[in-house]
Amino acid sequence: MELTQNIIALLNGWVVLPTGKEENGLAATIQYELMQAGYMLNEEAYRMVEHAPYDDAVTFHREVIGYLRYMLGDLGNFKPFYEGFPQQVMELSHADLFINQLIYYWSNGHFIPEGWKGERPTAMEHPQYNMLRAADIKDFEAIFTTLCAANQSLTQQSRDTILWFVRQYPDVVRLLPEVIPFKETLCMLAAENMPVQLATATDVLRLAVYMSGGDISLPPVPPTHITIMADGTPHRYLNKASLAFRFKKFTRRERRMLLDHLEQSSCDASEMVLRAERWKRLGEILHVGDYARRYPRSAEAFCAVRNYARSWYAEVDDSADIGQRIAILSQRPGEYMRRIDHLLRMAQNDNERESILATFTHLLPRVSSKVLYELYNHFLRRTDADAARSIIIKGKQAPVFLEKLTPMATSLANRINDSIVDELKRRFAKSEPLGKVFIDEQLKNVPAPLQMRGLNPSLKTRVRGTRIPFDNPDARVVRFYLHWVDKDGYEDLDLFATFVSEDSTETISWATGLKSDCAVHSGDVRHHKGDCAEYIDVVMDEARKHYRYVIVSASNFERRPMNSLDAAFGYMEREHPESNPTWIPATAVNSFRFSSLSNGVHMVIVDLHKNEYIVLDIDSGSALPFNHVPLLLDVIHLYTETPTLDMYTLLSWHAESRGQRVESPEDADIIMDFENFSTQYTECLKYMI
Repeated sequence: MELTQNIIALLNGWVVLPTGKEENGLAATIQYELMQAGYMLNEEAYRMVEHAPYDDAVTFHREVIGYLRYMLGDLGNFKPFYEGFPQQVMELSHADLFINQLIYYWSNGHFIPEGWKGERPTAMEHPQYNMLRAADIKDFEAIFTTLCAANQSLTQQSRDTILWFVRQYPDVVRLLPEVIPFKETLCMLAAENMPVQLATATDVLRLAVYMSGGDISLPPVPPTHITIMADGTPHRYLNKASLAFRFKKFTRRERRMLLDHLEQSSCDASEMVLRAERWKRLGEILHVGDYARRYPRSAEAFCAVRNYARSWYAEVDDSADIGQRIAILSQRPGEYMRRIDHLLRMAQNDNERESILATFTHLLPRVSSKVLYELYNHFLRRTDADAARSIIIKGKQAPVFLEKLTPMATSLANRINDSIVDELKRRFAKSEPLGKVFIDEQLKNVPAPLQMRGLNPSLKTRVRGTRIPFDNPDARVVRFYLHWVDKDGYEDLDLFATFVSEDSTETISWATGLKSDCAVHSGDVRHHKGDCAEYIDVVMDEARKHYRYVIVSASNFERRPMNSLDAAFGYMEREHPESNPTWIPATAVNSFRFSSLSNGVHMVIVDLHKNEYIVLDIDSGSALPFNHVPLLLDVIHLYTETPTLDMYTLLSWHAESRGQRVESPEDADIIMDFENFSTQYTECLKYMI
């Protein structure tokens, strides 16, 4: 759905409406419908809606309720294969379930099991409502400034929010921050003709790629053709994925704009040659030779890339000894920091090691905070032989696991991280004083948002690895759902739950069995035209007797991307799973719409012992995730046991640098609470300065 001011405010937990003197008579109706979706206006927000002009209140109702229903997957008549789920599934034998599923496949999705004769009684569920607060227009405008000032990657929802402000909001230039530190944001604003300056040649390449509809993060370009062996013979095919990396045919005005930016940037051929082929293609489309007199630096740089330019990294790799390598890397402090672990492993003696560390200390003030956070995270886990090492490659949304390193001495890792913390505190101290600060201990369960790019859109955007306690500790069942619309009867989405203990695993799915003591599956739905649904109930009391974690995944068995159809995933907490309708949106804890280009996504881990969700939202790359149990175990280890910088630690550094810690919220000028920081990652970004 397209964003509006009301929807953007909703995503931040706010209501922003003009108020008048007359009551419009709509507030009670709006409150009731919000509650059906699990939301509620607090008293101040209720009064704001109550006194809003009638047309504004009607628009608010249409946009906000429509968006909530869309995100929750509540725009249809979604029924599972077994309409009496979960009782009907539990009443049937494994043999009957198997036979019914076979007949369903043979009938190409037309067979419907015999109607369930049981009844669903009515019982009181206790949803935990998401409270919406009143905000003013200055709060709303600050959303744009905060996002543009962030020095970390943003979600697609946040990038869309920036674009909405640029294209829809009046006089938006006044809301720009003094500095836009994150390159992807900077280049996106440049593409929208905002008054920003691009510093490097790579910034200009990002701009050209973005204007062509490509990925502004500049992931590696896939090969234009792929070779597939069939009957022992190689067959060469066009790789359709490469088409998204082609430059468009720019207009004359756009060519001049790109060359203007390049001429005023670093225009460094040694930087451009790192992506030489992309620059060569761009040079051809820009017709650089036609503008050589007007843009001499750019023309010379393109000539160098085609003929003789050599990258700075080649000079680093050719360095004869560690002293020379230190000297060259020192020219680029950020690169020095990224390679310091390697340098320390190269060191042959204490003198070389001290030289590396002395240069490290000298360069710290010249390194971006973004690099320092990443470096701190790296050395936080360097003393542990079992700590998982992983990266998320640009253009992908799944961790790639790296070979483990020999553990570093604790004294050395601590020395590096202590220096990083000291430098960050110096920077924090230059910001406005905070006064008395209360920091919620539960913020130890919220990792700092270092990699938000690529998350699927959701009602509550949470950082990967965040631990979220159950809304309802009395819930007997966590019900996961997958809703989708199959317009032509060609789709086959699947829902999986894999249970994990120290010595065993078990998967509940269409292929491994629909029920056990721990869980119940509602039945496989495939090639069924219309509204489709699958559910899995995780029975908490039974599951925790046998397992520690359950990881829930969704996939497209047709091997198409998850974003290729209209689908929603979410989870509900139910005290009475056998009562009331199967689907009660008011009990939904969170819900997602798929933007993933993968054919499978691991959505969430449930810690069965602690009654907590652990946010994942990473690509599985497989339509059958239970076939890759070792990878599932690596993922669980990465997001449950591997140490990472958390918001409690980061906010404590702020309090020590520019405030005073207090033990009670009542004594605080600023309350840093779990609810706010765990549901609004942009609140975390304000402190990642």
